[in-house]
Amino acid sequence: MTSPQLRVGEAIVELLAHEYDVDVVFGIPGVHNIELYRGLHRFGVRAISPRHEQGAGFMADGWSIITGRPGVCVLISGPGITNVMTPIAQAYHDSRPMFILASTTPTNALGKSYGPLHDLPDQATLVRSICAFSETVTDITQLPALIERAWNIFTSDRPRPVHIAIPMDVLEQTCESFTRVDTSAKRPSPATTEITQALEILNSAQSPVIIAGGGVVDASAQLIALAETLDAPVLLTGNAKGAMSSNHELCAGNCLVFGRVQRDVEASDVVLVVGTELSDTDLYNKGRALNFSGKIVRIDIDPQQITRRTTPNVGLIGDAALTMQALTIGIESHGRQDGATRAQTWREHARNKTNQSFVPWLTAIENELPTDAIVALDSTQIGYSAHWWLPATRSRSWLAPYGFGTLGCALPMAIGASIAAPHRPVLIIAGDGGWLFTVAEMAAAQDMKCNIVLVLWDNSGYEQIRESFDDVKAPQLGVNVSSHDPSAIARGFGWTATEVKTPQQLSDALRTAFSCGGPQFIRVVVK
Repeated sequence: MTSPQLRVGEAIVELLAHEYDVDVVFGIPGVHNIELYRGLHRFGVRAISPRHEQGAGFMADGWSIITGRPGVCVLISGPGITNVMTPIAQAYHDSRPMFILASTTPTNALGKSYGPLHDLPDQATLVRSICAFSETVTDITQLPALIERAWNIFTSDRPRPVHIAIPMDVLEQTCESFTRVDTSAKRPSPATTEITQALEILNSAQSPVIIAGGGVVDASAQLIALAETLDAPVLLTGNAKGAMSSNHELCAGNCLVFGRVQRDVEASDVVLVVGTELSDTDLYNKGRALNFSGKIVRIDIDPQQITRRTTPNVGLIGDAALTMQALTIGIESHGRQDGATRAQTWREHARNKTNQSFVPWLTAIENELPTDAIVALDSTQIGYSAHWWLPATRSRSWLAPYGFGTLGCALPMAIGASIAAPHRPVLIIAGDGGWLFTVAEMAAAQDMKCNIVLVLWDNSGYEQIRESFDDVKAPQLGVNVSSHDPSAIARGFGWTATEVKTPQQLSDALRTAFSCGGPQFIRVVVK
């Protein structure tokens, strides 16, 4: 019998690197997860160190959006896990793959409440509600099957985070190399009879509309082909931005939040809904679901999603690309030619409804934004308008906290994106309040010389919440906060910093920043 050659932590890394193409992980090393770090260099895996585990999760999420692969976090037990729960929850809400590999309390103390360092009553249970699955592994023979199960969720199911916790003493054990348990699953596709039923509806349409969500991020070609064949305008949710280029005449962009657009959609005789929850954050209508008057065809990889928020006439459970491709083949010729006109009408409506105080600033950004740029938005007022104002010409180029509405995620997500695509410029738009949530990650960006331009919309606090207090006639409390000298903070982290007070100055500063490379900070003083 061959003598053991690896520690369990090393064997896990070897399996991930050789069988699942993991070449980057995000995390902070500590005494409790050294055995996971031991094998990283040996197996060619790059370790990215943020300044906080929350940053690790957001970086992994941003990296995943750009690459389409699961972002991997390697974390310590206890606070390492509690610190990363916000980005895990964001990835869960927006259906993105994340693999969280963490140490946990030694086996002899699991669930005993002896008070060992970093102890949690039940780490796996704590995280389970925001993961596809969350398990504690004490039997190392279970690991290959669990890792395979995770990757099948990432690639063939509705992608969501997975957490595997391994006691410290188990990570230290010796073992032979793990062998992959190959149970690769195929992406589902609907039955031929279901496609036929859907085609009967689509071919009868006089004013069809497509609403496409995050499920189409890897189905751009199929979405465009179907829309063109059907002559249907395409409304994109935030997580689908770029799946159809903003330059395409049928692309209505991210303007489903406007009441006029929603009413037009509700009046359409046929609506095709693909890979979206039709969530409150997609609609901004205070919990009111769309009241469709026509027929609905819905495509989703998640069977439970098909009947949520609305009951379709035909529900197609399947991968978006495969299903749309099958539908396109069966679309009959028609005389419709108004798809582009309707899309243009909705785009213009969105621009006309945009807060006029933001328009000169958004125009300045739009004019200077490189065509290959990646955009990361935080929860900030001008960022909300940027969702429908700024263009995106390709999929997996737009990062924003849509469903979970996180503050502070833009900076670390942008760092993850820059690591994934180091030769592409990355633009961040963040408010001064949200920026402070993860400001320490500016140090990580400087360490890696990330090609990032951060535009800080500085209104000395939480302007959106100020307005919300005023709307309900409540006295403002806790909203007038300040970072006092953001540019000095940026320079302290090694960034090049400048301040602007007019849209023209912003335009000039952006042009310079994008040409210089490296971390660039632009403070927009608006109060």
